[in-house]
Amino acid sequence: MVAPDLTWSSLASSGAALRVAGTRWITHQIAGVGVAAVSATALAVPAATTATLLAAAWIGSLLPDADRAGSRVYRRTRVERRVPLARLAGWLLRLPLRPLVLLRHRGITHSLVACAAVALATWALVGLADADLGVAAGAGMAIGYGAHVLADACTPAGVPLWAPLSSKPTWMLPAWARIKTGSAREFVVATALTGALVSATFLL
Repeated sequence: MVAPDLTWSSLASSGAALRVAGTRWITHQIAGVGVAAVSATALAVPAATTATLLAAAWIGSLLPDADRAGSRVYRRTRVERRVPLARLAGWLLRLPLRPLVLLRHRGITHSLVACAAVALATWALVGLADADLGVAAGAGMAIGYGAHVLADACTPAGVPLWAPLSSKPTWMLPAWARIKTGSAREFVVATALTGALVSATFLL
């Protein structure tokens, strides 16, 4: 059996063929929650505010893919699988998202308008209970949601960043550098991003 060539050039050139399970949603969570953690550390915000910011960023990093029925946002968490009450709460919370599966994947949900709308709605809803936490929740949602959209704008398909004004795809990287979802290149980028964000959090 011949050992595989694991040089960077081989990984980059074969990125379209190699698949690394789990990098899709994990990459989005690393970006969203990681940026939120660095922001919270840099601003030295209180523990409750930090927790709210991170939780909102985690949810926001999953929400853009609510337009796809099998996406991570629709899957039960471990707590939901074990606790009936949590399972019911999760089902109720996801209920408003269900109509989004009727939309085209990577359509309006992957736009700046959607990011702003979701962040403002989160700010308003959480703010009804606590004004300060409302700001943190809105900011966290914007960070997580925005990071997801921008990450998808680094893939070959791009995203309709300016929808509904324009359905033309937008990219954040030149064609040669775009990262195919689930590829070995994505795994390398996700690993590097994790290291950079962890380092930044400890250095701040």
